[in-house]
Amino acid sequence: MDQQHQSPSQTAPAAWNLAAAYRAIAELLLNPEFRDGERVALDLARLQGSALGEHIEQFLESPGAHDIGEYTQTLELAPPVPLYFGAYMYEEPSSCRGAGASGRNTFMIEIAAIYEHFGFSLGDSELPDFVPVVVEFLAVSLGFPERDGIGLRRRLVEKYVQPGLPALRKALKKYESVYDLLIEALEMALNEDLERMADDPIWLAPDVKSTIPQRVATSPSLDVSSHGGQHP
Repeated sequence: MDQQHQSPSQTAPAAWNLAAAYRAIAELLLNPEFRDGERVALDLARLQGSALGEHIEQFLESPGAHDIGEYTQTLELAPPVPLYFGAYMYEEPSSCRGAGASGRNTFMIEIAAIYEHFGFSLGDSELPDFVPVVVEFLAVSLGFPERDGIGLRRRLVEKYVQPGLPALRKALKKYESVYDLLIEALEMALNEDLERMADDPIWLAPDVKSTIPQRVATSPSLDVSSHGGQHP
């Protein structure tokens, strides 16, 4: 009987194009008035047949996904659902002095430092924790694995992105916003990303690293048992 050879593409579905997923989500999290529809269409084509791509398509089928007024009222202009991760992870400081020393300020400084490490230029137009900016960075940084020998992408996702998602989704659900579908798609992409990074290094702050016991180097002992000798 002749054996039929099947290529990998025939025997298993292609892996998600994670960069395309992040790019599409980042673009769609912008105000509909300023989105690049052609860019979204190209990235969705790369996600065709995936559960994540279908999720984004479901979002796009809703009229609310294209409603500039709904976006502005919900996500912009002193919004009930701000698109900033820090808003869901830190309390607003009660004074200007508190703002300078707040956890959110430190949070944004570290995110900006991670961007700089990868050569990702933020410019002066937006805060580092603006959700579309963070997601765009996750797409761009996938193209520079050689710059991530110390696990900075993994740290960003685990410490600064995932912890803010439950509160963000809760706020979107409260206002029955269609953008919850998009954030759910982002969760799917992040879970896939973390799976792929499971064997990557985990970045540890110096103060944490110093608490980990280190193996003490010792001189190799001489094993004489096989020669019938005895230790002195």
